[in-house]
Amino acid sequence: MKVRELLEVLTAHDPEAEVCLLTQSNWPLEHGLARVVARGDLMDAAVDSDAEAPLRLVDGAARSDVVLVEGRWLRYGTRAAWMVRR
Repeated sequence: MKVRELLEVLTAHDPEAEVCLLTQSNWPLEHGLARVVARGDLMDAAVDSDAEAPLRLVDGAARSDVVLVEGRWLRYGTRAAWMVRR
């Protein structure tokens, strides 16, 4: 999904609604979002950190990619989410 597509989808929803990330279709879990970052910022932060080796772009990845960072676990989810069409 591109940022443009995500923005189009989000404009159809209540701007005060909570955003959750649903993961693992076999054992669905809902998480809040901790933050939204650009892949380039992650790469730059890793270079500045002594704890991590420098990150490298892999095929299909770009510095401008947007990464949703998983926050705290909120609740169990439902497999139905993978069947709903937007």
